[in-house]
Amino acid sequence: MKRNLKKWRFAQLRSLLLLTLVAMLSSCSRNDLPTPQDLIIYMPTGSTANSMDATFVTARGNVLEGSGTAFPVLLTRAFDRDVQVTAAIDTSLLAVYNREHNTETIKIPDGSFILEGNGQVHIPAGQERSADSLRIALGTQAGSLDFTKEYVLPIRLSSSNSDLPLSSNRAVMYVRVRFSQITTQLNGAPANRVIPLRISRTPAGDIVSGNLNLTAAINTRFATPLTIALSDRQDWLASYNQANQTNYIAFPTGTFSLSPNNVSINSGTLSADMPFSLMLSNMHAFETGRSYLLPVGIVDEGPVPPHEAEGRAYFALDIALQNIHPDNPAPSGSRVDRADWTATASSTDTQYAPGGTPAMVFDGNPATGWHSDFGAQNVVFTVDMRNTKNIRGFSFTPRYWNFYNSVFISAITGMEILSSNDGINWTSQGSYAGSMPGGTPSNPELRNLSFYTPVQARYFRFAITQYGQYMPGFGELYAYE
Repeated sequence: MKRNLKKWRFAQLRSLLLLTLVAMLSSCSRNDLPTPQDLIIYMPTGSTANSMDATFVTARGNVLEGSGTAFPVLLTRAFDRDVQVTAAIDTSLLAVYNREHNTETIKIPDGSFILEGNGQVHIPAGQERSADSLRIALGTQAGSLDFTKEYVLPIRLSSSNSDLPLSSNRAVMYVRVRFSQITTQLNGAPANRVIPLRISRTPAGDIVSGNLNLTAAINTRFATPLTIALSDRQDWLASYNQANQTNYIAFPTGTFSLSPNNVSINSGTLSADMPFSLMLSNMHAFETGRSYLLPVGIVDEGPVPPHEAEGRAYFALDIALQNIHPDNPAPSGSRVDRADWTATASSTDTQYAPGGTPAMVFDGNPATGWHSDFGAQNVVFTVDMRNTKNIRGFSFTPRYWNFYNSVFISAITGMEILSSNDGINWTSQGSYAGSMPGGTPSNPELRNLSFYTPVQARYFRFAITQYGQYMPGFGELYAYE
């Protein structure tokens, strides 16, 4: 008996809940958020609630194309007849948008925007989405628009050819319209647009280093293919030198070419598949110790102009003697006696590992040595051999030092080597580039520097450009003749 009573009460409770749910659903307005059982005409949600973004691409003061400028009209479910819907631009709704978004939008000039097809779209029978879209276009008064500003365009569903209701809260789409100026540009140059190049003049021949390629690009995808040409602009050299207080000279005639003559940027892409390349020739015409500049720029033609700054680049070429073998083999010959050598440094650490001096790089003890102050820049280490030597190269160990019972390694990984017979006039022998060594004071790891051609000099200067942990340093420095 009790079990039957419980079943009866449960059935009564379930019926009551179902009746309550039906009553709640029936009380909802048909024009609130669409529900499957209602037939309501409404707008899509957009990128954010009832709003979306559209962009018109401009160039040379003309509008070339638009993107994100169209959207469909929707039904909550399929209907058995065609439905035609009409929409209109209603600028009176800007006040509503400003109030809801706490903004102050710009007034839209009359006739500057229109809806194509008089704002009419149709939803075919049996479909939930219009076959065509409401599409924004520029009107006859678009010339009064400011392409540097953003406009908000309210588009409102106004009527249909059926008795189907329009949604009360999804009948308006606010389209934020922006204008993007499209320009061509050259990718591959640093922010200052100067691309450093170097010809290293070695006994084995000239070696060119640096980036010789530039890629044509655009800042906005474009539906039309573009052909881009690149040209040298030697006429920019004087103004560049004046603006930057430099003294570059022009590339000699017949020493360069740009290949290919032009490249293509396919529709819908941002850059060309093939780069422009600077081709150097007759390199003997470049003089050692001089600096050259080749300005290049995108040819200003076609529908899209080059960017004022990023449409140009400057190849800056230095010619330097490189008497240092890039593979850093061990020097041939025998070690030079260092008994009378002296050394000076532009910076010496006195805080973290005090007691190290430049002279300690000749004391035969890899556990001692010299390193600069922490974070020192443009450090120079100079050696006086007391007599002119015929030097084939150097080998050296890093500076090993202790700080709070931890071992640190101060090593030189990049430097320019200069030689002199009087300590006043210096000749560059080229640049050294090496890796960070390991090792310990009891088992130090050597690094080598070899000259292609032996250098006759009394003084050698090591102008440090790169180093490993914290600061540059030498543990021991040996020379070979």
